Amino acid sequence: MQYAPHSSDTLCIEAEREKAPARPLPAPKAPSTVTTRQRVLVLDDDDDFRSVLADFLVTRFFEVTAVRDGAEGLREILKDPFDLIVCDMMMPQVSGEMFYWAVSRLRPAARLRFLFITGYQNDPTVQAFFQRVNATVLTKPFTLEAMNTAMHDVARKLRG
Repeated sequence: MQYAPHSSDTLCIEAEREKAPARPLPAPKAPSTVTTRQRVLVLDDDDDFRSVLADFLVTRFFEVTAVRDGAEGLREILKDPFDLIVCDMMMPQVSGEMFYWAVSRLRPAARLRFLFITGYQNDPTVQAFFQRVNATVLTKPFTLEAMNTAMHDVARKLRG
């Protein structure tokens, strides 16, 4: 699976099988009938990129809600909490940073549940924000193996 948008920044997501990762990902476990699926909110304004992320998460047995910007994301956050929030930094209407601060006020416990994705890793404003909030960040382009590792990092932060 590979993705390259029509914009000037090139983003790629490649399935771990195509690149033969250094260490294999653990096989996803099917959810039991007793437990509920973990819920993930994915925010990205690029339809194709958002779709690839959502499809990957569904294969990992997550329940996924995918939206195109922070305004839609805020509506979803007001409905129910999420176990993981995968958030692009540069989106129309409400940026990733603005979305983070709004969610922090609405659902303070959700602050640790963010996984940011960005193609603007060299932007000093973006870097300052990431340092301020001790963010887990994936820099585009990234592999799905890197996504899996970052999700585990968020889970470690939640455990304390």
